[in-house]
Amino acid sequence: MAMPAREELNGALALTRQKDKEKGVEAIYIDILINEALLKEKKEKLKQKIDQALDRNDREAFMELSARLREVEKELNA
Repeated sequence: MAMPAREELNGALALTRQKDKEKGVEAIYIDILINEALLKEKKEKLKQKIDQALDRNDREAFMELSARLREVEKELNA
């Protein structure tokens, strides 16, 4: 059985490295999507809590929740 040529081995190694890079990019993209979904959910929950604070005339809770909402919106727009 003949040994593969050096060029074949180099080509196979290059292909393997390219696939590893693609997997890395996919993992990063998935992380970004998950993080964005979590932030959007957090934003919606904060908006609901803000509405509840307004219904209760709870100024302190409203101010705190509004500040937290601004931070989440900054993260979403970053």
